[in-house]
Amino acid sequence: MAVISLYLVFFVVLPAIVLIAHRSSRCRRLRLPPGSLGLPFVGETLQLISAYKTENPEPFIDERVSRFGSLFTTHVFGEPTVFSVDPETNRFIMQNEGKLFECSYPGSISNLLGKHSLLLMKGSLHKRMHSLTMSFANSSIIRDHLLVDIDRLIRLNLDSWSDRVLLMEEAKKVITSVSSKESTQGACS
Repeated sequence: MAVISLYLVFFVVLPAIVLIAHRSSRCRRLRLPPGSLGLPFVGETLQLISAYKTENPEPFIDERVSRFGSLFTTHVFGEPTVFSVDPETNRFIMQNEGKLFECSYPGSISNLLGKHSLLLMKGSLHKRMHSLTMSFANSSIIRDHLLVDIDRLIRLNLDSWSDRVLLMEEAKKVITSVSSKESTQGACS
């Protein structure tokens, strides 16, 4: 029995204490805003994901804002992450992007999006790609044909929507209808 207790202390409790102490000293070195880093390795990722699977994900953020203020640190997707819900702070951060701040997604999210994702691009490359994307989105073909079809499909389906609309499912239906129409028109042209 004493051997098991000794084993638990040396291989479970002691490493957990060292890890927690290391994480809290790391946050102090990084001068991060106040917050909770949650469980070792997992952080608060599970709480964030479960909050976004509900109909009302705001309590995850609201709870931390009430405890730590409008700028707080949490640990999600494998990294300490700073959240800001203050419009003035967000404006300041966006105006100083690339000067005082380097905004980024956690590494695990970056891996999912891919290194060439528009969301991950920075500086002049991001501006150029954004400009190209917006010029395509504002083109007369999109405006005169595609948006008209999308508007028509949504209006046709509005009556079938109940109290609860699953946006992703409805978007898939519209995209499938528009895509199939475009592919049949392209084949006939």
